Amino acid sequence: MIKKQNCLRTRLSLPVVLLVGPLTAFSQPNLEGVWQIDPTLFRQYSEIRYTEEGQRRMDAFDIHEEDLSLQCVPSGLGRAWDEPDTTVEIQQYEDQIIIRYEMYDLVRTIELNRNGHPLEPEPSTINIDGIAMPTMGHSIGWYEDDVLVIETVAYSSGNITTLLRYPLQSEALRSIERITRDEEDRLVVDISYVDPIMFAIPLLSKNRYLRSQYGITVYGCTPENAGYEIQ
Repeated sequence: MIKKQNCLRTRLSLPVVLLVGPLTAFSQPNLEGVWQIDPTLFRQYSEIRYTEEGQRRMDAFDIHEEDLSLQCVPSGLGRAWDEPDTTVEIQQYEDQIIIRYEMYDLVRTIELNRNGHPLEPEPSTINIDGIAMPTMGHSIGWYEDDVLVIETVAYSSGNITTLLRYPLQSEALRSIERITRDEEDRLVVDISYVDPIMFAIPLLSKNRYLRSQYGITVYGCTPENAGYEIQ
């Protein structure tokens, strides 16, 4: 089935994304759809082992003052994938993947089959107002059999996630996402974070998602209404 390039399947008034080619139906796994967190497997992170510099930065960090969520900005890639109460939509095209995260109304465009990242990479993620999100880095992707692999570099400083834990990320961070569907039609997202400034060993995470009966809705975060709930 050929996908029309000018079709947006959500109710959002989002920035127009130019798509070059149609979906190649038989050459890649079908990851399309709207997904929500599987409450039985999410926010699974490996042990965090900081470098000396990483520990120094963590000791100086105040989550209640420096959390970018207070500015309606995703702290990092993990924060976008970890959110339990929102949906994620994946659209596949011949040369692009579009991932829409309901959280913060994010639209992420991953270029496929590129010969590396550009010399001056721009953020791959924007919000509903077209504002770039450098904490999400610049992404390219490719397929390895039934797995979508996404490599992201050129991150700005932030936190990989701020849910339950808040590991800092530096501009040296490189991440690899491996996204596939399991035998029960669930989306599985494995991510490896390599940051030689912050981590002595790679940080690993795993989330699983179920097909959602709900579509993407407007998150509508505004800084004046954002807050930090201390538990």
